[in-house]
Amino acid sequence: MVTLLAVVLAAMTVGLHDAGLLDRGEQPNHIGDDVSSSFGVVAVEFVRSVDGVTSRALAGASHGVSGLVDASHQQIQVAVAVTNRSERPLQHSAQQFTLLVTQGGTTRALKPAAGDLPDMRIQPHAGVEGHLDFTLPRQRVHLALQYRDPGRDQPIVIDLGDYSAPRVRPAHNH
Repeated sequence: MVTLLAVVLAAMTVGLHDAGLLDRGEQPNHIGDDVSSSFGVVAVEFVRSVDGVTSRALAGASHGVSGLVDASHQQIQVAVAVTNRSERPLQHSAQQFTLLVTQGGTTRALKPAAGDLPDMRIQPHAGVEGHLDFTLPRQRVHLALQYRDPGRDQPIVIDLGDYSAPRVRPAHNH
């Protein structure tokens, strides 16, 4: 009886696992991973801080300056590659990406503020690379990039790890 019960429980566990109702223990995606998508591959190549124009450099004349990042924020670039390995063209938009910024247990979703990743049609067996710019708090945060794959119900998430603004050394006046 005990053996029969063990066999039934094992069969149920395998069935639930195969149906996707139990955690499969999948490893998170990271920077540098080629992440499989419904059409091919999505990858984050690197994340870096971007120096921008400061209000001080503009002598305080910062009203109406597009993309100005104040002292309490930082701008980062996330370099991404999208490769279409399918037999049909893929309509792609930078707005399919969202940066998930977690700070103090709260997660905010940010759309790209700028970048050079074009909205375009990617031909079969071709790809596109570019960067997406995001503005986030100058404090330590945890980042993940989410990609809305048109052929999947759930988005692809790539863990970018903890990130904090690089230390800025004060300029010396001579």
